[in-house]
Amino acid sequence: MNCRNRALTLVEISLALTILILAIIPLLRFTSDDAVTAIETEKIQIAERILESIKSELMALPFKRFYERSEIDGADKNLAGPFELSDGFYPISLGKVLEIQQKYKDFKVEGTWSYIMRDGKVDKTMVQADIVCSFSRARADEIKRNKSFLIVKP
Repeated sequence: MNCRNRALTLVEISLALTILILAIIPLLRFTSDDAVTAIETEKIQIAERILESIKSELMALPFKRFYERSEIDGADKNLAGPFELSDGFYPISLGKVLEIQQKYKDFKVEGTWSYIMRDGKVDKTMVQADIVCSFSRARADEIKRNKSFLIVKP
């Protein structure tokens, strides 16, 4: 038998490598999609924990802080809001948010609060808070997780 017949040609090696690469590409895409999904899931869980943490802090605040804050913002006595939910309302959660922003630069928290309107009048015994955590996601629009709740003066 001749040795020349048993040797691989450059064309055969190139063809084998092409087939191998075509087989590997879908596997790599599948793996990268799993990684993206894992990151998005982690961000959603973080957002939910932050929202719950901010809610806990706001619920524990002395109610007079809302009065003080609306006066600082120069609000008229008949103005219900909305007022910006500044980070002074949730200092403990703010620390967590800043830690998260070191890892995920696109992660942000925003919120507003306002007094409730009853029969066309401002009721300053109840406050509605609306908080939004948002972050970008791969190959899509940003995700927003929000939480709204009432705080009633004791």
